[in-house]
Amino acid sequence: MAINKTYISLGYACVGVLVGLSAFLVWNIAYKQPWTAAMGGLAGVLALWTLVTHIMYLQDYWRTWLKGLRIFLFTGIFFSLLSVIAFITFLCLAVSRKESLKDPNSLFLSCVWSFMSLKWAFLLALYSYRYRKEFADISILSDF
Repeated sequence: MAINKTYISLGYACVGVLVGLSAFLVWNIAYKQPWTAAMGGLAGVLALWTLVTHIMYLQDYWRTWLKGLRIFLFTGIFFSLLSVIAFITFLCLAVSRKESLKDPNSLFLSCVWSFMSLKWAFLLALYSYRYRKEFADISILSDF
């Protein structure tokens, strides 16, 4: 039996939630760097939303609630834009302050976690779009 791609995406999203949560805790508690912690926490929350999207797909819940997929799609697009803005802002601040790449309190790490948030926001929007397209095609066929 072949492994379904959805189950691989489900596992990947679980790992993303754990890594995002751990980044949030480490940079809040150990390093006292709130910006990196915030972007790590955002990446974890977006990974959680992606995980919920996959679980609801596997449970066939989206078939009856296509509007929810549209909400998830726009949420992914919004946080993608927010992550790009944060990435550019943190990069400009880190370069202008001449911060070190090796320093754990550097804003360059905030750039990394902004990019991770961008990745999860993009994946949330992508999977919401794909699942919406799939269930919209099925709902059109069921009308006949």
